[in-house]
Amino acid sequence: MEKIITVFVGDVTEYLSAAAKQHDIDASLINTKNYKRIRPGTYYTSIGDLATSEKFVAVLEQADTIIYTPPIESWSSSQTKDQTEYWLTVMRAFEHKKIINIDDLRLPLLDKFLHLADKRTSEDLQVWIAGCSISHGVGVEKFQRYGQLIADQLQQPVSFLTESGSSISWAADQILRSDLRKGDTVIWGLTGMNRKTWFNDNDDVMHINSNWWNPVYMFVNCAPHTSVTLEQLLEQDRAYDAITKIYQVVNFCNKLEVKLYLAGILLDIQQYSMNLENFVPFYNEIEKSDPWQFLDIGTDPQRHPGPRTHQWYADKILEKIKQNYSPNRT
Repeated sequence: MEKIITVFVGDVTEYLSAAAKQHDIDASLINTKNYKRIRPGTYYTSIGDLATSEKFVAVLEQADTIIYTPPIESWSSSQTKDQTEYWLTVMRAFEHKKIINIDDLRLPLLDKFLHLADKRTSEDLQVWIAGCSISHGVGVEKFQRYGQLIADQLQQPVSFLTESGSSISWAADQILRSDLRKGDTVIWGLTGMNRKTWFNDNDDVMHINSNWWNPVYMFVNCAPHTSVTLEQLLEQDRAYDAITKIYQVVNFCNKLEVKLYLAGILLDIQQYSMNLENFVPFYNEIEKSDPWQFLDIGTDPQRHPGPRTHQWYADKILEKIKQNYSPNRT
């Protein structure tokens, strides 16, 4: 009979030992003292027992059969669960390994990587709003944000692909992966180029930027434990990334016959976007020298635009839409 290494994998609690010993009474624990060279037999272990992912992977690589045994109730931490399932799915690439109880697993981090801020709300034509905190409506009620005002005027439902602090790159990805259909309207509030989407050590997608217009709220490390510096946010590659993403979305919408409107919220993007069809500068008639001078201020501490400014934004976009768009077309 061929001798193999069988490892039960789960959480760092007593249930795992009981499950392994029910399979083989001689099953033993793998920890930091004995993980390097495992002899044939039955074992049980967890990331908690091995202290690091590197040691956990070293055990999985030695195993011939891996039996995933999650806790019946709850994990000791969501991060332990995510990391365990992530490495188990990675092990699928090894054809010689037999991995049991992972057929229903997806890559845990994939859901975070591919999370969409909103989804399609109608089988009919609809409006999509993309952008950062201004487009999201921070500082005003939901019914007061410019995207909702435009959708109300067009008598169409609306989805918001928006998050505070988000970058042009993040918004472009949201647009490109959403369920846009021929005849839809996309209004993209272009934010500043000096922003970065960051996946941090806690497995969270964070938006890194520098609020240079308001020193009180200036931050680079808005997410703890990031190594992004202010200098990195100001490098030329931020412009390259932003501009290429804008043109990818323009091309995508043209091919799909979706009408795209680019709203120039921040001044630094104007020189690259003003020649594009349906580009509408939001700041042009307020004060060209100060893109953060709004008609009024919202209720949030970071002083986002208020209801009057959002109405002005909506009017500017609707004026452009009326030139070449009928909400009743099929």
